[in-house]
Amino acid sequence: MKKLSDYRALASICRQHAVFDPEHSWQHLADAEKFEHIAEDEIAVHFNECNTTSSSDVAKSNNA
Repeated sequence: MKKLSDYRALASICRQHAVFDPEHSWQHLADAEKFEHIAEDEIAVHFNECNTTSSSDVAKSNNA
């Protein structure tokens, strides 16, 4: 989950750059959105890993 907070922090920094660099704000905001999408992907991976691990643990306990 460390990666998630890093990606969110990078997105926040990009949004701050957009405020202070209006001429290139579109690029900074696009970068921020890219990092938010990467963060969402990290959440999905973590969620799937948790569900897969839980499912295998349940299956093992049912077969024992």
